[in-house]
Amino acid sequence: MEILFLGTGTAVPVRQHSPAGLIIKTEGRCLLFDIGPGTLGRLQLVDVTYDQIDQLLLTHLHPDHTLDLATLMLAFNYAPNAARTAAFPITGCRGVEAFFKRMVDLYPEVAPVSFELQFQEVYRDEFSIGNIGVRSAPTAHTPESVAYRVSIEKHSIVYSGDAAPRGELVQLAQGADVLISECSFPQGWETEDHLNADTVAEIARQAGVKSLVVTHCYPPALAADLVGQIRSRFQGEVQVAVDGLRLSM
Repeated sequence: MEILFLGTGTAVPVRQHSPAGLIIKTEGRCLLFDIGPGTLGRLQLVDVTYDQIDQLLLTHLHPDHTLDLATLMLAFNYAPNAARTAAFPITGCRGVEAFFKRMVDLYPEVAPVSFELQFQEVYRDEFSIGNIGVRSAPTAHTPESVAYRVSIEKHSIVYSGDAAPRGELVQLAQGADVLISECSFPQGWETEDHLNADTVAEIARQAGVKSLVVTHCYPPALAADLVGQIRSRFQGEVQVAVDGLRLSM
């Protein structure tokens, strides 16, 4: 499996930390998780083209995780001599299909012209994409927000999207090879709808993951020694993701 980081930050502009976007490539499939503003332009960082994306999985519907969906639909519809014809699956939290319909009301040009959109709404669910096993679980960032666990053979990757301490990341990430988790704020920062260095470290420790990669870091988190703060509670591998980072397993 390859993990390709397209956007590792928040809506706040920070060099090398753009809004959310993550690709997992495995079993001949290219799965895109979240599609914040500018995601399509950053595909070149990881040598992927927009037409290679097989499926989109959304964690929640905030703008920094969804805005480039409109751009992707335009590319699928109107790329010269390359309009999409294959169906395009979009998996997402509850309300994703209604969300897209509202997007079409605002931007009629994003309605699919030559292909079909296939929506799947998930919460606590388990399903397959070919030979890839996928589980979802609520993260409590919003009432609908979910994280995903992607498994193939004995390997597994968990992507949190945005999360809060009272979510179900510990259960979802049990024994995972890699937990890719938001870490919005540094140690000691009070927050109810995001994670800080203390809470993400505790989640990783309780879940017993082998490796932790933190993303979605606001400037105060990036200014701190996040790795050092997390390692005070979690003894596994830790790194802070940047746009263009590539990992494989």
